Amino acid sequence: MRSLARRLLHERGFRTAATTVRAANGGQLVRTVLAGAPELRVLGQVQPYSPLADPLADRPVWAWLRHHVGLLLFLHNVMQIFVAADRRYRPLYNRAVGSQIATQLRLAGYRPDSGVPVVLLSYSGGAQVATGAVDELHTRLRCPLMVITLGGFHNGANDLTHAEHVHQLTSAYDRIERVGTWIFPQRWRLFRRSGWNRARRAGKITVHRLEPATHLGPRSYISPEERLPDGRSHLDRTTDTVITLIRARYGASTGTDSPPR
Repeated sequence: MRSLARRLLHERGFRTAATTVRAANGGQLVRTVLAGAPELRVLGQVQPYSPLADPLADRPVWAWLRHHVGLLLFLHNVMQIFVAADRRYRPLYNRAVGSQIATQLRLAGYRPDSGVPVVLLSYSGGAQVATGAVDELHTRLRCPLMVITLGGFHNGANDLTHAEHVHQLTSAYDRIERVGTWIFPQRWRLFRRSGWNRARRAGKITVHRLEPATHLGPRSYISPEERLPDGRSHLDRTTDTVITLIRARYGASTGTDSPPR
């Protein structure tokens, strides 16, 4: 499945590289993040649900299904998430997708050991992909890594040792994310040795509440219509939160500086 948007790059050197994973209509989120933080370079051509980088989004049949049978495609993606979470396939899947992201970053001009931070912004099941890519990205790029999950649906088993921080954007009204915390034992606090719980104990996970947003539908995290009391849309608030987190962590400011040498 295609990631949030096609490849979008700022015209000159890297300050912060953001890689987006998960599709649907998340392209709106990418566009608003770029509009609000033009200093970021966003890489969106990664195919997070295909370790072979085989895109589906440009195929006519896929486009028709996406617009007419959304629930069926959602269930298809859920099944692929379970494959990525399966302990038999997870190590190979994580390495393949991490390698794919690293390759696309290098093709876009990213240089290993440059010190330029990489942010993995994921939506829904993209959290399984993003957390799984951390180890391989660290091995290949040796870069500072931050993960942002939006309504993250994942099993909590992936090792987050090499992530500097994980920001969990969630809502009490997000039933789908809540189901993930129930059905995956590695998300339970009882399983102290899981990757997620080790990161939690290390103080690497910060929760940000985005009530009353839902996972899907007209009141979702990325709804441009639903309004908050302050007049912002849900999409505006999510965008502001993402940009604020990146800038607070890495001090990014608008500009087109050349990448570190």
